[in-house]
Amino acid sequence: MDLKEIMSVSGMPGLYKVIANRTDGLIVEGLHDKAKKFVSSRQHMFTPLENITLYTTEDSIELRLVLSDMKKNETQHPIPDLKKSDDATLRAYMKLMVPNYDAEKVYASDIKKLIKWYELLDANKLVSVIEEDKEALTAEEKKEKKSVKKTVTTEVEEAEVISEVKEKPKKVTKAKKVEETVAEDDKPKKKASKKAE
Repeated sequence: MDLKEIMSVSGMPGLYKVIANRTDGLIVEGLHDKAKKFVSSRQHMFTPLENITLYTTEDSIELRLVLSDMKKNETQHPIPDLKKSDDATLRAYMKLMVPNYDAEKVYASDIKKLIKWYELLDANKLVSVIEEDKEALTAEEKKEKKSVKKTVTTEVEEAEVISEVKEKPKKVTKAKKVEETVAEDDKPKKKASKKAE
């Protein structure tokens, strides 16, 4: 399932496939009506579906994994009919697909949008069952995040060490200058007393 070219566009219903890039926007094709149009980046925001995640009580889960589960379980747990389903039905369905979804952060309107997106993507044969183990995927993602954090921490520590090394000579030179001025202050007093004699 490749969702890189599928976008959600702010202020526009449905989903769109990117046909071409322009400096001031995108040319997109609506998945619902197949109409091609230019969408200005000055008026709209584009969100690739591959970057969208769903809140859970632990880490966020990628949208593609949720869509995959919806496809995999479609015969056993049919997609709710949005015209007939109330919020409780939608939440019960969401609980089946993502047992640990965060009910406080994921609203009924989000679940409705997810189902609409699923129906559009499935109608365009863009939803497929992901065979990889989700736990293995999340474990790999956690490892990647940790390695990124370690790299950032190491870089910060190195920067601190470098800045400490740079600062130390400055402190030493200031101390030397203070000693030199004190020594110079003592010398003129002695010379002045000799001239007075």
